[in-house]
Amino acid sequence: MDAPILKDLLAKSGAWLQGKGLPNGRREAEWIFSDSLGLSRMDLYLRWDMPLSPVEVDRLRERIARRARREPLAYILGTQPFGDLVLQVGPGVLVPRPETEELIPLVLADATPGARLLDVGTGSGAIALACAKARPDLRVEATEVSEDALSIARANAQRLDLSVTFHRGDLATHLTGPFQVVVANLPYIGETERGDCDPELAFEPAGALFSGADGLDLIRRFVADLPRLCPGGVVWLEHGWRQGPAIAALATAAGLSSRLVLDGAGKERFTRIGVP
Repeated sequence: MDAPILKDLLAKSGAWLQGKGLPNGRREAEWIFSDSLGLSRMDLYLRWDMPLSPVEVDRLRERIARRARREPLAYILGTQPFGDLVLQVGPGVLVPRPETEELIPLVLADATPGARLLDVGTGSGAIALACAKARPDLRVEATEVSEDALSIARANAQRLDLSVTFHRGDLATHLTGPFQVVVANLPYIGETERGDCDPELAFEPAGALFSGADGLDLIRRFVADLPRLCPGGVVWLEHGWRQGPAIAALATAAGLSSRLVLDGAGKERFTRIGVP
């Protein structure tokens, strides 16, 4: 029996993923094939007629099947681009989202030279590491409650040779301020919304996604602690696009000012909080 040919298996894999409800199935199949075979996506077409070994075919089919079950592509590949960084990710950590990349320039615009900056709930370290790379003058710290996520964040910092001081703990209650800039992308999905979530979220750590009935349990505690943590500073918070008014009310109740900022899709994704 002749060995399967690259172009044939790629076409079948892309069509199969599309049939499983993934509209970008062909493109995702290309990413999986490229990573699995150690080829660039351009090389997939330059070596279109390449026969595949049984070992290669088995690996490709196993990874395509994982994606068909809606396991996040980043977990299958083991990496996720974030701005100009490539971060290692795995099942113990939330996959960084593209909209979070929009937060970085907002945060950095409020960071004066040499400022002490804290990333709360750092996960893979995406925000902290992006800030450290863009602004080596900053004293960047990050905190995370999950040891699994913290291990991944530390490994990313070491691999990228970026200076971030990591802490393990619940929000920032274990840290002593003042920080001039604080940024947080905390869990903000409500438990009542579980049934509306994409199937991929079932593979990601629930503690990094859900936060009480309305998704605001951790954010409530975080905002209440800001006068202690960040006196005279600025806080940037990413949240659900319908949570802006509730977060503004939390800030007002804590004696803080706030301003909603739209993301690139025109949704109320970020809030800037001023701490007197």
